[in-house]
Amino acid sequence: MPKIKPRKPDADDNLRHGGFATNTCPRCHYVRNKKEKGKLLHGIPELTDSAKLRSVVGQIKDNLMQDKSLVRDPEAVFMMGVLEARISGGEYYLYASSGRTAAPWIQPKHLDGITYHPGKWKLADPAIPANNRGWLTVRGEKVDLGADIQGVSRPCSAVKLLLGLGGMHLDWKSVDYLRMSEMVYVGPKAEDAKHMRTWHGHGATNSWTAHSCDACEARIPYLICDVPPNWIETP
Repeated sequence: MPKIKPRKPDADDNLRHGGFATNTCPRCHYVRNKKEKGKLLHGIPELTDSAKLRSVVGQIKDNLMQDKSLVRDPEAVFMMGVLEARISGGEYYLYASSGRTAAPWIQPKHLDGITYHPGKWKLADPAIPANNRGWLTVRGEKVDLGADIQGVSRPCSAVKLLLGLGGMHLDWKSVDYLRMSEMVYVGPKAEDAKHMRTWHGHGATNSWTAHSCDACEARIPYLICDVPPNWIETP
């Protein structure tokens, strides 16, 4: 038999947040990878992460581990995330935090040592809607989320990043990419944090893990939809 050449590992893990490109979008009701006249309807059919973004969030994590005011509490649960996008030729680099305190707890000192686009990272800290009404897509369009989403107002870093991008109201002509990476800290005695331990088990040790929670998985598809409102047929 001929030898099979080993497949070269992907440079990116391409972790999906909020489902897959083949899912139907809950906002516009098109399949998220559907094309119309040769053009992809969704400029962002799915969110992926990348090795380079993970290096950024990993550097922030290393800096945070030296900040005992953050990790000394055994009941602590907090999250951080970073996003990069190239839209209509412009490049954007955002970071966000959630949990522990209402105010952003990532400080400039926690960004020390980042080698990927150093100095270009901007804080995203938008207000989170109190219910399913009045959210912003990444294109800056208003959208109401599904009424049955549990934890719809949870102020996770993922939705802060996407709402922060939408709040820029960018000139939306083309999307080259939008990527995001997240990391969560779960203290050894954290309570009510099962949704944060989805990928890391339920052991009684503190852990860093990276994924979107159930509420984000439900909200993200609405927020990444960039189909213009006049293309959406009302039921």
